[in-house]
Amino acid sequence: MSKDTIPTKVDPFRFADNGTRLQGTLPINEMTRLKSGLASDEGGVDINLLFGVDEEGIRFLRGHLKTDLIVQCQRCMETFKYGIIDDFMLGIVETEEQADELPERFDPVVVKDEELSILEVVEDELIVSLPIVPMHKSEDCKVKMPFKADSDDEAESDNPFKVIELLRTKKDKGK
Repeated sequence: MSKDTIPTKVDPFRFADNGTRLQGTLPINEMTRLKSGLASDEGGVDINLLFGVDEEGIRFLRGHLKTDLIVQCQRCMETFKYGIIDDFMLGIVETEEQADELPERFDPVVVKDEELSILEVVEDELIVSLPIVPMHKSEDCKVKMPFKADSDDEAESDNPFKVIELLRTKKDKGK
């Protein structure tokens, strides 16, 4: 298939048997589950997919994704680009039992009615690649976290009796 021509639904068994490759871009604004967690749904996802059959006769989908998603930093509440480059390997099966029998190198994708949604597969991979709590790198964030003290100083500051000791020393100096 030519670049940028990405069908929304495919027959993965036929594509695997034929060794089909798909390359192109999918728009983020069509990924409803993903865009609900983003600050902006602009842009697209560059994809490179290869369907095939391995030496054990297992049909697979090998994929490579690259995109920049706009997320909101949960520390400073500003938006930033979160780059994702992801490689994945899916074993194409028809039943849960077949999925359980796949070697560990494959993540299973159970296909119903010989139809696989490329958009959903890409969206799933992006969702699991997102951080649980998106934040800038600490050096790039507008909110600066308090300076961490050395471990000896931490032990002293965590001591609840430190205040009493300070009061005693002030009282003793006052005599």
